[in-house]
Amino acid sequence: MSDLPFSLAGRRIAITGAASGIGAATARLCARLGAGVVLLDVNDASEVARETGGEAIQCDVTDRDVVRRVAADIGPVDGLVLAAGIQPYDHWGEDDWAENWDRVLRVNTFGMAAVAEAFFDAMCDTGGSIVLLGSQSGRNGGTFSAPHYVFSKGGVHAFCRWLARKGAGAGVTVNAVAPGPVDTPFIDGQTVDPALLPLGRLCTAEEIAGPIAFLLSPAAAYVTGTVLDVNGGMSFN
Repeated sequence: MSDLPFSLAGRRIAITGAASGIGAATARLCARLGAGVVLLDVNDASEVARETGGEAIQCDVTDRDVVRRVAADIGPVDGLVLAAGIQPYDHWGEDDWAENWDRVLRVNTFGMAAVAEAFFDAMCDTGGSIVLLGSQSGRNGGTFSAPHYVFSKGGVHAFCRWLARKGAGAGVTVNAVAPGPVDTPFIDGQTVDPALLPLGRLCTAEEIAGPIAFLLSPAAAYVTGTVLDVNGGMSFN
C-alpha cells in the first residue's frame, strides 16, 4: 500500500461504462496508478481488460437484479466510477421521443443509482470513494444536447449531493465530474467548432480520467458532495 497521496496502489476500483470512452480511459489510468480494476459494461470490455490487467464483466446497469448479482460476485471495492450513459440527439418533436426519454433516464439515472445502491452498504463498512459522471449539460443546458440528456445529468448532480450526505458518516466520499464536449463516440455525428471553445480544442477522455482518478485517491479524502467542472472554461460555478 503506497502512502503517496495520488497513488491508487492496493485499491480495487469498479468502473461502469468501461468498454470505451471516459470509462475506458479511467480504467487505463487507474491501472497505471496501481489499482486493480473491474470493468462493467453492457458491451464487451475484454480489450480494455487485457490492457489493464483487469476483469471484464458484462452488466446491464438498468437490470437491478443483474447489478446486485454482479456486485455480490465482485465483493467489496475501494472505489466506484459510474460512467455508463447514453446520449441520443433526437428532437422532442419526433414520434419515438417518449420511448427515447424513458431509455435515457433508465440508463443515465436509474442505472447509476442501481449500481451505487448495490455496492454502497459494503463500502460503508470500510470507507471508499464514488465518482459519478455528470455533464456541463446538467449545469447550463449543454452545447447541443437533447433535453432528456440534460434532464438526466441534472439528476446526476443532485444525486451526487444526496449520496454524499448519506455516505459521509461512514467515510464514503461521493463526487461528480462535469465535462464539456469530449472527443469520444458520444459526439459522433455532431459538429463542434473548436474556435467556440475557450481552449480552442475538444477535451480528450484522458483529460476527464485524470480528475476522476484524483477524486478516487487519498489526495481527495476531504472532498465530498462536489461537482467538479472540467470544461475548459466554457462555464464557471
